[in-house]
Amino acid sequence: DLSLMGNAKSAVIEHHHITNGKAILLDFSITKNVFSLLLSAIILLLVFTSVASNYKKGNQIPSGIASFVEPLIIFVRDEIVKPNIDSKKSDRFMPYLLTIFFFVWVNNLLGLVPFFPGGANLTGNIAFTMTLAVFTMLMTNLNGSKDYWGHILWMPGVPTPLKPILAVIELVGVLTKPFALMVRLFANISAGHIIILSLFSLIFVFKDAAWAGLSGPLALFMNVLELLVAFLQAYVFTMLSALFIGQAVETHDHH
Repeated sequence: DLSLMGNAKSAVIEHHHITNGKAILLDFSITKNVFSLLLSAIILLLVFTSVASNYKKGNQIPSGIASFVEPLIIFVRDEIVKPNIDSKKSDRFMPYLLTIFFFVWVNNLLGLVPFFPGGANLTGNIAFTMTLAVFTMLMTNLNGSKDYWGHILWMPGVPTPLKPILAVIELVGVLTKPFALMVRLFANISAGHIIILSLFSLIFVFKDAAWAGLSGPLALFMNVLELLVAFLQAYVFTMLSALFIGQAVETHDHH
């Protein structure tokens, strides 16, 4: 008994040392969001590896999963990228924008699956949307043309005393654009999940199973609507990213 008490005392002391910073315990366990992130990356790798191999074989007519993915790629190219980015530079940003579109869309869909391996709602996590927004901000500003930075830091045609004030305002705008991207995706995806959860919560709030007759159909309708929202939010995020990049790489003719 004394030996057990001694071991317990030493364990308490060791725990005390850990909590006081003498030893740091890091938790690297995989959460649902991390698992969903890895799963979506694996899904996209498998899908696009299969699509790429289909064309490497010399098949001009897509078959299998390529017949489903190709129209989406063409849609992103013709309806999102080319209208917003100069045609001479659009191909340069296609890989990034395609990755953003499919990555957001797949994770939106996984968040709607209420059982394994879905249900993580990764795009409803503001840390995830912030990371994507930061990537778009870096892609935009690192590729910004001389004209782009000139109009931000020293606007032509503006009285000199006003230029420093407007430069500060424009620099704030550089940060508000990715902030809007981050909040828009996070808020729209989270709102749908909150509504569905609220509908099911009515059963427990009123403590009456009869409410399931109303909550169930409404929640099902919201789930179907969320399928549209999943695609729409991927489209909006990609379109705004393409718009910001297009504004940054555009060159102007000065007369």
